[in-house]
Amino acid sequence: MGIDFRWFKSKVIDSGFPGASLFLLLFLFPILSLSVRHWLSGIFSFIVLLGLIYAWRSMKELYHEEKILFAIFGLYIFSILLSSTINGWTESSYHRLGTEFKYMMFFPVYLYIRQYPAAWRGLLLGLPLGAIVLGIQAIYDVSVLNLPRAWGIYGPIIYGDIAAILAGISLIFVITNHNWFWRGINFVAAVMALIAVLYSGSRNAWIAIVLTLVVVPLMVASRSTIRRVVMGYILFIPIMFIAIMSTPGDVTSRIEVATNEIKSYFNNKYDSDKELNSTSVALRLELWRTATKVFSENPIAGVGPGNMGLAMNELVNRGDARKAVYRDPAGVRGIHVHNAYFEVLGTQGLIGIIVFMAMLIYPLSIFIKNKKYDVRIASMGVVFMSSFMVFSLSEIPFVHDNFSSIFLIYLSVFFAWIMNAKYTKQQI
Repeated sequence: MGIDFRWFKSKVIDSGFPGASLFLLLFLFPILSLSVRHWLSGIFSFIVLLGLIYAWRSMKELYHEEKILFAIFGLYIFSILLSSTINGWTESSYHRLGTEFKYMMFFPVYLYIRQYPAAWRGLLLGLPLGAIVLGIQAIYDVSVLNLPRAWGIYGPIIYGDIAAILAGISLIFVITNHNWFWRGINFVAAVMALIAVLYSGSRNAWIAIVLTLVVVPLMVASRSTIRRVVMGYILFIPIMFIAIMSTPGDVTSRIEVATNEIKSYFNNKYDSDKELNSTSVALRLELWRTATKVFSENPIAGVGPGNMGLAMNELVNRGDARKAVYRDPAGVRGIHVHNAYFEVLGTQGLIGIIVFMAMLIYPLSIFIKNKKYDVRIASMGVVFMSSFMVFSLSEIPFVHDNFSSIFLIYLSVFFAWIMNAKYTKQQI
């Protein structure tokens, strides 16, 4: 993939203001995503505004898969409203509506994006640039600012997670593209994004990048030759090894810390709640265990979004949970169990977790099933969805504004693209 300026004029410029604006916004979206505050949410808001205006013009009938995706998102929003209503609306429940409003906006955003196929290239052109920016800033944070980890503007977790996605997508283009210039840019992007992943110290991002290195060759096998895949990895893996060796010891030591905490937790070595509260991984394990107790008492609709802290405190007061999980104040933003699956299970019950899993698994299955129509886009979709499934193991991306912006925009582009490839047989 490159960009032909005659194609650009005929397909993008001539599509008028809505198409050209969407191309520009998608191009800019990943570039300074974690370097300029409100960059992601600001661009998402512009796309929403344009979507509310242009989504309904010349709207084509939805395909079968799109109708199912819309139904899943609708049920996801409904499960949140249902659980909040059954349990009674709290300050935390109302606060969650601010994030859930984005998921309501998925509908006009997706309908707007699907109308302008040529604009989708804007995102793919911006992704490697965004990866390079992340790498440069990671090096700057650690080497110049002497921060213990690559931080960006929102913290190391989202920094490493998003870098892992961009590294995977760039690697796909390194292996599958026939344009040497474009392959070169993406190779640099993959390396820089990998540095950002390592320097972030985000352990779930490390898991995601390992999963990506396994998934990508399996997905692109039909598009590329075995020789090209092998050559790509021969170049990439030594650089990955060098990057690991150059990563500051304070960052890589997080692996040993996590391993020791897991062993100590399951060997019941944390007798003191104060000692357990000073850990990272071990405390998360205790939060997850407590979340299962919350679920067992509220199995159908949970305790309501945002109310997990209140429910855990009640268990502590009754003597049914360790004091280490007690939070004061509890009914505020940010009190959760650091695992999307346990969080949804406890706050939205069986109804919520079924819909939540469908929201993750259904798009993933569509990308895998339809890879014969456009293996590159399908591969990006698989890397993207599987990465979010990994992130959800130790974080809750879907309650964070910037994570949600990325999830909704990338999913809209990749899903609309694979549907276009399947039903129109047109190359974008």
